[in-house]
Amino acid sequence: MSAHHSDPLQNPEVQQGSTLRFATAFLASVLFMGAALLVSQHKLPFLEFAEILVGLTFLTLAAQATLFFGLDISRAQIWKSVSLILTVPLFIISVGLTVWAFSSLYSRTMLPANEVPSMSMPMDSNATMSMPAQQTLLQ
Repeated sequence: MSAHHSDPLQNPEVQQGSTLRFATAFLASVLFMGAALLVSQHKLPFLEFAEILVGLTFLTLAAQATLFFGLDISRAQIWKSVSLILTVPLFIISVGLTVWAFSSLYSRTMLPANEVPSMSMPMDSNATMSMPAQQTLLQ
């Protein structure tokens, strides 16, 4: 546990960050996402395309984790690593459940075509038609 500091800029976690690290992380993220955009513009077999995008995604996440968040394997920063490791499954579950919910949304909410009630009202045999409706039928 870190000691209490009255000046927030004297906090060790704030001291750990630097403009160079933030700029490097931002440039690495832009570079990897630009590479992903270039890969998506070319016609590749699906498996190769997916492997390249997953690889670029992990490179982007690793660059952001190490440079933005300061994750490392030191004993003093273990709580950051543990919190990330415990957050990843929650993220995967939430994304997976969202994909499942929207992929099955139509089948769970829409009625089949043969079960949709008719919007026309049945006519009574004693009912009389209006004059424009009779003229339309006669034409």
